[in-house]
Amino acid sequence: MRMDRIIVVAFVVLVSTAIVGFSTGNTGASFTASSTNPSNSWNTVNVQPPATQNAVVSVAGGTVNLSWTATPTAPNGHTITYLVFRNATQIGTTASLVYSDTPPADGTYSYTIQTKIAQGAGFFTSGSSNAQNGISDRVAPTVSITCNAVACSSSTWYTVSPTVAITGTDTGIGMGTVTRNVDAGGNVSGASPMSFTPADGNHSIVYFGADAAGNVAASATQTLKVDTTAPTAATGIITAKGAAAGSITLTWTAGTDGASGSGVSGYTIHRSGVVASCPATNTTNYPNATPLGVVTSATISGLVSASKYCFYITTTDIAGNSADSVSAGPQPAR
Repeated sequence: MRMDRIIVVAFVVLVSTAIVGFSTGNTGASFTASSTNPSNSWNTVNVQPPATQNAVVSVAGGTVNLSWTATPTAPNGHTITYLVFRNATQIGTTASLVYSDTPPADGTYSYTIQTKIAQGAGFFTSGSSNAQNGISDRVAPTVSITCNAVACSSSTWYTVSPTVAITGTDTGIGMGTVTRNVDAGGNVSGASPMSFTPADGNHSIVYFGADAAGNVAASATQTLKVDTTAPTAATGIITAKGAAAGSITLTWTAGTDGASGSGVSGYTIHRSGVVASCPATNTTNYPNATPLGVVTSATISGLVSASKYCFYITTTDIAGNSADSVSAGPQPAR
């Protein structure tokens, strides 16, 4: 009687081992449980991993989204679940074909999926799917703005419209897009670097960017002043003898600089030497210059009484653009 019991125990151990060996050797799967019924020795399931694991998708906040196609294993009424592994360590179980993981730190991780099928008191698990790497990225990109490849100036007027470039860099998953909003005109997004040429005027440029995972950098603002257009020159210059000996008084109609210009900053009166008729308007023929503010009249003194002089006026805007009037005179000094 004692010998019979020993034989039964030995047979039970062999049957349990046979189940593991059969399922592992013939299906690439493993069975976890124990059995004392010899009839269970052939109750096995052909368990395969998911047919395909898709590329991992990184999203903001360090989360990575996994997805895969269903296992080709026929369920035969059994419940199928999937085991998710990060760097060969199981991190979750799901009955769906998607899973979201947020690793404890940013970096690159390898993910695999296994199929799990319940079998009585135990379960079969498949081998691993193909591995897919995913990047956990919580850090927003760095975004900068330049004008003509150097730092933009907020105080200087640009008399040639600059090439403004918005550039983003990202040390994680990589750069996504950069965005600009000029003068509250609406967001414009595109690949980094994004370049554009602003029109004349005072501008406020709000810019920011997002990496490929969707982490968004805080917005920043750059002010910019552009005036590429010369003002309208002073017109209607009238010359008359001054009140004092050796003087001539000039009056004129003010120049203008347009709504998007920097504004007229002042005038310069250019005077010739003693002439019989007015020469061409250039600094060689008109070597004497008198800078003035925003006025529309001035008296030039120190002239030779009764001698004739010619004048022209340069209108200058704040940005430094200028325009010359036509000549006026000749006018004899008092």
